[in-house]
Amino acid sequence: NNCVLLNDTPREYIGDVKAPLFPSFYYTYKTGKLAFSFGFNPIGGGGGAEFKTGLPSFETGIADLVPTVQSIVGPVDQGVAQATGTDPQFRNVTSYASDIYFKGSSVYFGYQANVSYALTDALAVAVGARLVTAKNTYEGYIKGVEITSASVVPGFSGTFTPGDYLRAVAASPYVTNPVSQGTINAYADAIDAGANREADVEQTGTGITPIISLNYMPSDRINVAVKYEMKTSLELTNAVAEGKGAGIWEDGKTEIADMPALLAVGVTLKPLDNLMISTGAHYYFDKSIDYDGSEDLDVEMIDKNFVEYALGLEYGINEKLRVSAGWLTTLTGVNDMYQSDLSYSLNTNSFGAGFGFDIIPSLELNLAGSYTLYKDGSLDKTSSVTNVPYVMGLDKKVFIISAGLNFSFGM
Repeated sequence: NNCVLLNDTPREYIGDVKAPLFPSFYYTYKTGKLAFSFGFNPIGGGGGAEFKTGLPSFETGIADLVPTVQSIVGPVDQGVAQATGTDPQFRNVTSYASDIYFKGSSVYFGYQANVSYALTDALAVAVGARLVTAKNTYEGYIKGVEITSASVVPGFSGTFTPGDYLRAVAASPYVTNPVSQGTINAYADAIDAGANREADVEQTGTGITPIISLNYMPSDRINVAVKYEMKTSLELTNAVAEGKGAGIWEDGKTEIADMPALLAVGVTLKPLDNLMISTGAHYYFDKSIDYDGSEDLDVEMIDKNFVEYALGLEYGINEKLRVSAGWLTTLTGVNDMYQSDLSYSLNTNSFGAGFGFDIIPSLELNLAGSYTLYKDGSLDKTSSVTNVPYVMGLDKKVFIISAGLNFSFGM
């Protein structure tokens, strides 16, 4: 963040992201031409980010207090200078200080059930549904907000809370007009109400995703699968601890958090007995979703639909050991209306590698890792008080390690 109003610029805000456990479980039972399957896994979120110095939007709001106080007491300086020839320099507010912290977590669990039927030896269809349970939590605070004044008037040079400083100016002998006193005190009360905030919020909701799919296997070396997940209607309800909505969240209020429909296509080829090539594409119908989160607003946040492309290779070294590598790229379609320091979307490239090992014929161990590079993004912003333009940079990197067990048995 290169906002010139900040005490230090450019300034970095680093979030430590932790997701120590990302559990998943899948089960399939086949009998004749029918197969019944169940799956459980996080389909979104799954971790938490901790910003020990807060977020850019939090601190820029505090930094705005310096020009705000300057503009409130500036007319007092001007009036005193005109009347007495002496400038008290109440407006000589030089900096701010604050203690800011934010931690957020999000996890969307998916519980999915499907029924598959083989129409022919090569063609199968399936229908299913996924129950989505969503939970977001936000914790944090803005406290210890102070400003530093270098006024030449004794007692007005030093560190103060913004409200106390304004009230002291209003009560000084330099302000004799009751209307001016009342105006300055009103500003002081308003700043007090917004300067120190605390958040303790939990958002929860559930939704259902209907799913249909088709699988075509013309030979034992080629397989093609197509899946369509319908839109998931989802509303999140706020549960806010008393007095801890940070001026953003309201207890009991609902927020639209619909998930877009998804069309996915995957193709698997086996040019050799020990070599498998997999590729796929995923198309999210984002433009049909109202991402502003409110039925009362109609903000166009999406320019085009989100797309993913994937490629993977698996090679069998021997009967027990297989190695694999993969690549996934994403192309986001959001515009600046969507982007913020609380939620943003960037183009990515992910690279992964792993291996599978048959411990016994019915038990397979899989270990893998992946690294995701996010394309640097930026967001042009403007101070709400001074109209000073600045740029908020957006960046992220993610490393994942995973382990899995495949257990198969016959009946």
